[in-house]
Amino acid sequence: MRETGFSGNFFIDNKMEQGVKELIEISRFYGNNPEYIIAGGGNTSFKNEEKLWIKASGSSLAVIEEDGFVCLSRKELKKISEKKYSENSSEREAQVKADLHQAILYPENKRPSVETSLHEIINFPFVVHTHPTLVNALMCSNSAQLTTHKLFGNEVLFVEYTDPGYILYKKVEAEIINYRKAYAAEPAVIFLQNHGVFVGANSITEIRSIYEGIEKSLRNCLALPLPATKELLAEKDADRFAGMLEKSFGINPSGVLFCSNELIQSFVRNSETFGRVNKPFTPDDIVYCKSNYAFSSSDLKEMENVVKEFKNRCGYLPKVIAVQGEGILAVEENLKSAQTVLEVFQNLMKVSFYSENFGGPHFMTQQQIDFIDNWEVENYRRQIAKQ
Repeated sequence: MRETGFSGNFFIDNKMEQGVKELIEISRFYGNNPEYIIAGGGNTSFKNEEKLWIKASGSSLAVIEEDGFVCLSRKELKKISEKKYSENSSEREAQVKADLHQAILYPENKRPSVETSLHEIINFPFVVHTHPTLVNALMCSNSAQLTTHKLFGNEVLFVEYTDPGYILYKKVEAEIINYRKAYAAEPAVIFLQNHGVFVGANSITEIRSIYEGIEKSLRNCLALPLPATKELLAEKDADRFAGMLEKSFGINPSGVLFCSNELIQSFVRNSETFGRVNKPFTPDDIVYCKSNYAFSSSDLKEMENVVKEFKNRCGYLPKVIAVQGEGILAVEENLKSAQTVLEVFQNLMKVSFYSENFGGPHFMTQQQIDFIDNWEVENYRRQIAKQ
């Protein structure tokens, strides 16, 4: 088993220990790289023998400070592993949330990441969980498990898609225990299907080295270059669409953005090409873009009818409207939220494009989508993201 190198230090006289300073450094490093983190996703942690510091839910890794983390008692976190919870998913998640809150040392007014327990069981001081575009091109592909084993062998864990929260935590815990028995070592890399990757290490230098190795291996698999993502200006189109949406549906025009580039146009040529991106790949896709997307011609009357039908069918207005042959519209409450929708949906398109190198796209199932749509934790993240 690898050494974990826990320092055993604590906060003393309000001074940060070195591990937390390094946690801030590595968090910002990946948080400022859109190929690894978009829209506030991902989380990071540092732990010693007694305490664990983890990103607070809703905090941005790109600009995180010490107060963006929650410090928890590892003794209390271990109780979650040993405790029996309700078989009812809603009751269970509420019980786990309460126990997670009980483990908080400070600050009590912030909510630790829902993946805190996963960070606790990964036996390394530093853990960085991200949703890299290239990693998810593999994780959201039809040959995810086969190619992961082919590229990385027994050096990593691959975990099939499991609903986030306590169930995922117990699934990963069981897989880690099996890995320890089989290889007498700790898995430093854990790939999660239709989700992302966890990397654990004794230092942030080692974290970066592991991620670089993963990225290099995946880039070597790419057969075709990504179509250009430089935006093609289309302000008149944006104003035209926004005007119709405001008049017919009362949508704030400042929350409507239109974007077009070669990547986008490759997917909006027709309904068939749009079929490669018309469902979510990951929970984050659902959090920011919802799980259904509209497809329309640029004719305003047709688009109005498409949006009306969409609302009647889904119960909400589309956050993404693909405009055939032209681009995509992001529809939100304000400019910031609309920019996030564009960012996330373009990443979804990148994942789909790159997934062709690994057997083609593999979307979430309807059952998996329904869980995320109704999960209180992700509804909380939606609200935080809008602030």
